Amino acid sequence: MNGITFNGKHSFSDFNLIMNGKKISTPSKKKIKESVPFMNSVYDFSTVGSNGEITYNQRAIEVQFTLISTNKAMLHSKLTKVLEWLQGASQNKLIFDEIKDYYFLAEVEDNIEPIETSEVAEFTVNFICEPFKTGTSIEGTNQYWDTFNFETDYLQNTDFDVVESRNITIYNAGRNTSPMISTSTTGMSVTINGNTFDLFEGDNTDYMFKFKNGANTIIATGTGQIGFYFWKQVL
Repeated sequence: MNGITFNGKHSFSDFNLIMNGKKISTPSKKKIKESVPFMNSVYDFSTVGSNGEITYNQRAIEVQFTLISTNKAMLHSKLTKVLEWLQGASQNKLIFDEIKDYYFLAEVEDNIEPIETSEVAEFTVNFICEPFKTGTSIEGTNQYWDTFNFETDYLQNTDFDVVESRNITIYNAGRNTSPMISTSTTGMSVTINGNTFDLFEGDNTDYMFKFKNGANTIIATGTGQIGFYFWKQVL
C-alpha cells in the first residue's frame, strides 16, 4: 500500500492509513520589485543579493488519508497516535513511496481536522516544505542499476587521488549546491571558475564554492586524497 514515511514511521505500515491522494505544489519565486513613478513596468532586484541565482519560497504539500477502525473508541485511540506522529514533530524528512529517491524537508504547521463517520475518519494533512526536494543518496554512491535513473543521474566517482595537481570534472544534475570537500592532508586547494579555496585536513564547507547544474571543472592542487560529497536538489 502506497503511503509516506515521516518522522521515522510509515503511514500504512505503522498506522494502517490509506492514502487517497496528494498534491505537491511547486515553490513560488521570491520576487523583490520596485516601481518608479512615470516608469513603465518595474525594477526587479530579486537576484541582486544572490549573485544572479533565483531563490524560492517554501512549498506546500497536501496528503489525503482515510483511517478505518472497528469501533468509535478504537478510532479515537488510533487517531490520537496519528496526530501525535504528524503534529508532534518538527521538520523531518517526508518521503513518498513512489518518489523514494528524494525527500522533502517538511513540517505540519496547521491543525488537522478529521471528518468522522461511524468507524471511519478522513482528513487532509498540510505539510510546509523547503523549496527543493533532496536526493536520498550522496552523489557518486549510487552505483546500482536498479535505482539508477538514466534521465537524471550521473554515474561518476567523487573521490580522487591527487599528486601535485589534477583536473577533475563533477556533474551536478540539480540546483546549485555547496559540496562538503574532504581531504586527507593539509595544504591542498581547489580552483573553480577562477576562484581558489584553501582546504584543511578533514571536512571543508565553503558556501562560496558551488557546483552549478551540469559539468563543473575543478583544479585540485596538493598531494593526497580528496572527495566531493553532495546531495542532488531539484524542484
